[in-house]
Amino acid sequence: MRLQRDRLRTETDGPMTLLPWSDEAGERVAGRGLAESRHDPTARETAGVRFVFLLAMIVIQADTIANLGWHGVDLVSVIGSFLCIIGCVAWIVGWIVPWRYSPHLALAGLLVMGTFGALLSGLLTNHLGASPAFPAAAAVVITSRWPTKRAAIVIGWFLLVLVAAAATRGWSQLESNGLGYGSLFLGMFGLGVGRRAYILRAESAEKLVQETERANHEQAHAAALAERSRIAREIHDVLAHSLAALTVQLEAADALLESGNEGGVERAHAYVQKSRRIAREGLVETRRAIAALREDAPPLPELLHGLADAYRGDTGAQAYVEIQGLTRPVQADAGLTVYRAAQESLTNVRKHAPGATVRLKLVYGNEEVILTVANGAATEPPSALAESGGGYGLAGLKERAELIGGSLEAGPYAAEDLGGPGWRVILRVNS
Repeated sequence: MRLQRDRLRTETDGPMTLLPWSDEAGERVAGRGLAESRHDPTARETAGVRFVFLLAMIVIQADTIANLGWHGVDLVSVIGSFLCIIGCVAWIVGWIVPWRYSPHLALAGLLVMGTFGALLSGLLTNHLGASPAFPAAAAVVITSRWPTKRAAIVIGWFLLVLVAAAATRGWSQLESNGLGYGSLFLGMFGLGVGRRAYILRAESAEKLVQETERANHEQAHAAALAERSRIAREIHDVLAHSLAALTVQLEAADALLESGNEGGVERAHAYVQKSRRIAREGLVETRRAIAALREDAPPLPELLHGLADAYRGDTGAQAYVEIQGLTRPVQADAGLTVYRAAQESLTNVRKHAPGATVRLKLVYGNEEVILTVANGAATEPPSALAESGGGYGLAGLKERAELIGGSLEAGPYAAEDLGGPGWRVILRVNS
């Protein structure tokens, strides 16, 4: 019970409390009194009605008091009338004043005006005034705010007081006032049940709207974070690849200059020129990564042919591209992952198998795209390339593939058709 009260308080924006005896989510009420749920769309509109009701009850009941005597049943009726008015005032004040005990004050006011209003309705034969209106109003408010079973107990109490009071005045009074006003109270009970259902529907609708807005906000925030991560990952990969290649070329040039061998200067100059070209290509790759994120990247076969041409131009070795299946556009993430896998695989061939023949095979399946990059044995001695890089290329590619529901496998490969044992990378991604 306590946990539920705390939960209900935290789910609302303002100070909230619960009706006494209440343990249902529908019994949330504002700190401004018993009975007005902040989800009741008619709460503000009924404020003026309550004040008019209070003034009317005072005026009408004052006329009733003026026509009563000061002894016997009349004296009881006068006292009951004053208590009805006091109860009505307590209800209105409890509803208006933002006080921690306001709900209890409003509840006490409703019970008092309902009980003594029912008493007057059963006792008086003439000059009833507003007596039946007090329990009728209390019945509507309590029923609309309490669980039906608990409200029925209170309404049953009002009926019991009414019937008992009417019975003391004789059968005719019981038949006229008891049955007549008893039917009125039951009708108000039904009206309160309908109003309660309306309020709970309004509360549920507002809660649903709030949850939808919260979900949309969280979804937009998650999408923004995912987009930032994608951009950061792509820029990181481009810079890491370009800077690693630059480092290799500059280290090779430095080694040639330090060796003092004949022709070393010319070869070092060639490495510097390659470094310049790599830097320019890095800028192109950055633009290409952004273009891929915008989903307007060139087709994958075109990108793979470009990588193969660059490999042949850099190493003088052979590079083949095979395309199987019906060529079609793929998702931006999938296409970029395929391109990065091919690029990283060729970089690894340059590092660990200089001069090796390479085959890039792209297969378009029904629901996935499969890239296979295989190379044969090295035909040149290892260079400074083999010592460069941090060794995180394949691990990063595998992580990238798994993020989009794909997989990456890498390992030794016989590669008999490519000139001896080598290496193979297989990437599978959903298209």
